[in-house]
Amino acid sequence: MPIPEHMGGFIAAAVLVTVLPGPDFVLITRNTARGGRRGGLATAAGSVTGIAAWALLATAGLSVLVASHPAVLHALRLAGAAYLVYLGGSTILALWRARRAGDGAADAAARHGGADRSGTPYLQGLVNNLLNPKLPVMFVTVLPQFVSAPEAAVQQTALLGAVLVAMVVVWWLVYVLGISALSEIMRRRRVRQGIDLAGGVALTAFGVALALAA
Repeated sequence: MPIPEHMGGFIAAAVLVTVLPGPDFVLITRNTARGGRRGGLATAAGSVTGIAAWALLATAGLSVLVASHPAVLHALRLAGAAYLVYLGGSTILALWRARRAGDGAADAAARHGGADRSGTPYLQGLVNNLLNPKLPVMFVTVLPQFVSAPEAAVQQTALLGAVLVAMVVVWWLVYVLGISALSEIMRRRRVRQGIDLAGGVALTAFGVALALAA
C-alpha cells in the first residue's frame, strides 16, 4: 500500500484538531479532578473509542452516507447538543445539591471516580464522541484530501484514521497523567468544585452553541 503523499500535512492538521480544546477537553479535565487518574483515563478511553468507531465507519464508507444526508447530520447535531447540555446541567445541579447536603456528599461523589447520573466516565466520553457531528464531517471532508492513491483509498483511509486515533491516545495519556500529577491541588474541595462549575457551564455552552448551529 502506498503511503499518502502528504502524510506530514495530515499529521500537522491532526495535531491541531487533537489539542484544540472542546467538549472532550472539558469532560476529561472535570472527571480527572473528580476521580483522579482513573476517572480521567476512563473518560479518555471512551472518547478514543468514539473516534475509533467513526474512523472504522469512514473506512467502510458509511460516514459518507451520514455526512451526505442533512437530516441525519441535523439529528446527530441536536442529539449531541442535548447530551452536552444534559452533562453540563447535571454537573451544575449535582454541585448545587452537594453544597446543600454538605461537603461530605461532594467528597463521596468524588470517590466514585467521577460517575454520576449521566453515567460512568467511560460512557460519558464514548457517547460524547458518538454524538459529535464534527467527526463524520471531518472524516468525509478532511481525510479524503490526504488520500493520494484512489486504487488504495480504503487502505489509506484506514491508515490515516489509525494515525489520528494513535495521536489522540498519546495526547490524552500525556494530558491526564500531567494534570493528575497535581492531585494534591485538585483534591482540594474548592478547586474541585471550581472545576466542576466551570466544566458544567462550558459543556452547557458547547451544547447550546451546537444546537443553535443545527
